[in-house]
Amino acid sequence: MSGLSENDRALAADNGWEDAASVLDSYRALQEGMNNMVMLPDEAANPEEHSAFYEDISKSWTPKNGYRFAMPEGLPESFPYDQAFAEEASGWFKDAGLHPDAAQRLHDSWVGKMAEQYAAHEQQVHSRTEAENHAAETAHQELVREYCEVESDAYQNVVAKADRALTSLKAAGLDITGWFADKGALTQPDPAGLQRVSDPMAVKLLAFIHDRSFAEDGLSGITDASQGTNPFDSGSLNLKEQSEVLERNPSRARQMIVVAGRDPKLFRL
Repeated sequence: MSGLSENDRALAADNGWEDAASVLDSYRALQEGMNNMVMLPDEAANPEEHSAFYEDISKSWTPKNGYRFAMPEGLPESFPYDQAFAEEASGWFKDAGLHPDAAQRLHDSWVGKMAEQYAAHEQQVHSRTEAENHAAETAHQELVREYCEVESDAYQNVVAKADRALTSLKAAGLDITGWFADKGALTQPDPAGLQRVSDPMAVKLLAFIHDRSFAEDGLSGITDASQGTNPFDSGSLNLKEQSEVLERNPSRARQMIVVAGRDPKLFRL
């Protein structure tokens, strides 16, 4: 060591080299360590070499039995987590050689985005349902004010006329059932058999079509038979004709009752 320069003696002291043998031992250990080292591709390496390098080193961390994902916090309670898709994505991550930490972060980003879209959709559905319920209740109250409660004959009669008008129009070759259904013209009967109207204007329109186009022909025989007399008039009462008019055309019956100076409520109109 005495023949070394000052800098070399300092290097030997730092590495614990006391003689030539200790230097050789240190060199052997360095060689063994370098044999186990993975060399990064240099700047001249082509894409295939880079890909082969990544594939080689990723084998050390890619889980053999697939990834096990932890669920991120803050998910909606009703969020429909797709376990089957997560397992399929796990296969993609494995083929790509993703580190488990990277795969977990990607999983969390995907689930977070899906949860965000799910929450937005749920809010839209909730808002739309509330708006539809409000519109239906408003429409219902409007018809209640005009035709009394939903259980009343007058209310059910106008709904029934609207339904018959749709059926008659369909039989005549004009099926507009879908159009009125889109407008929410009629709801399905409840367990008690009652229908709740959700669009009063649509129902009134159908009832008008019923009265003017379909029920009128059925009344012609009544008016002819009575020579134009009003069966509700106190001077020409005719219970049979009253019953037929009330059954066939309640709107016409209401008009005739008013003309006769009587109260339609007496006839549940």
